[in-house]
Amino acid sequence: MTSESPGRWRVAIVGGGVAGSLAAISFAKLQQIESIAIFDRDGAFGRGLAYSATAPWHRINVPAYKMGGVGAEDTEGFADWLAETGQANWCDYSGSFVPRWVYGDYIAAQLSEIVASGRAVLHTDAIAHVERNQSGYELTSSSGHRQTFDFVFLCLGNPSPSPFPGVETSPRSITDVWAPGALDPIGLTDHVLVIGTGATAVDVVIDLNRRGMRRPITMISRRGLLPLIDAPAQIDPTPLENWPEPTVRGIFAALVKDTHRKMAAGIPWQTSIDTFRLQIARLWTDATLAERERFSRHLRAIWLVHRHRLAPDVAQSLDRMQGEKNLNVLAGRIVSAAATSAGYDVAIHRRGGTAMQLTVNWILNCTGPEERYDRIENPLVKSMLASGIARRGNNGLGLDVDETCQIVNLAGDVQRGLYAIGHATRGAFWEVTAATNIRQQILNITNTLKTMVH
Repeated sequence: MTSESPGRWRVAIVGGGVAGSLAAISFAKLQQIESIAIFDRDGAFGRGLAYSATAPWHRINVPAYKMGGVGAEDTEGFADWLAETGQANWCDYSGSFVPRWVYGDYIAAQLSEIVASGRAVLHTDAIAHVERNQSGYELTSSSGHRQTFDFVFLCLGNPSPSPFPGVETSPRSITDVWAPGALDPIGLTDHVLVIGTGATAVDVVIDLNRRGMRRPITMISRRGLLPLIDAPAQIDPTPLENWPEPTVRGIFAALVKDTHRKMAAGIPWQTSIDTFRLQIARLWTDATLAERERFSRHLRAIWLVHRHRLAPDVAQSLDRMQGEKNLNVLAGRIVSAAATSAGYDVAIHRRGGTAMQLTVNWILNCTGPEERYDRIENPLVKSMLASGIARRGNNGLGLDVDETCQIVNLAGDVQRGLYAIGHATRGAFWEVTAATNIRQQILNITNTLKTMVH
């Protein structure tokens, strides 16, 4: 797509979750756009995987006021909607860690308005192939339907984790823990090993505990670190702006120093982390590939437990489970997991050098979304990488995009009009999965579209 293209634009959004919905809501305001088609394989429009969870203990991991609205400039939209609709029974709507389905309701309600107006059309269908032609980009769905668009935006959400190395294939190994009914076969007296100690793993552990598991659950990760607790945020009175050269050592030292300074003034460390998040995209972009690899190898786990924090009552539930000996958290790595008729015999090398054996009935892979897109099972991504219309992103993460989120092909050419939003741009910007980051990406793209001639 070029700025000289005549007529009004036909837009396709692949993925109807939060990112795709926010993009559609923003683009619907542009007069240059004639039509918006939103494709979602599961029909989870407005919610996606993350906000389709229905359990009340599946919380957003920040207070509601931090979620903002549907646009980057709309900082109070969700909190205002909560107060207006009474969707949640909390005295302080804006400060509450509300269930995820409530935020899903909010996004779905905003999306339904533009659908009702005729500005967007929803299609419950998967896109399997994209190809450039003289008129734009032709999308082919899994049902074989073909349609051409001027602009295509990939809002694919978070991929499932890849099979865990060393774990033999068995029906008692569950990789997609969010698939409908995935955890139903687990018995209350079964011994469960959860690989991962991040946010997904915590959700699954809380789920199992609420079912009344009668045996302790075991979690394992390299460092054995659980996400830290969130706290009421404060406005950072003195945000650090003059960061050193983008090296892991220099940035980490500056962040620690700034955090200690704020804590001495009575400002919670969470405030310093949240301020730093706003700088990550720029620092990541300026860093060398070697420094990015160094961060991923040495500081990634530490950053994630400070970045993706827990609602206070969820953290308290984990503490209670550990105190009651219903949860064991191990630091180490799985050497092998041999399938048996009843589950697995697992060999573990614990951090510090000791070995241990564990017999379990189930292994749940909660290591988080796969970041290397040449490993994911998405048919569209596989097709794009195979055809060369896209290539792997920096450090092998996501898809390669330029500074405007337009996809770069195998030859290194920017594919004008073909965009990726959110997780797929991790290699370029790193911090891209929170609603705040997604809204900012969409705002930048929207502003670019406004400057184009139609």
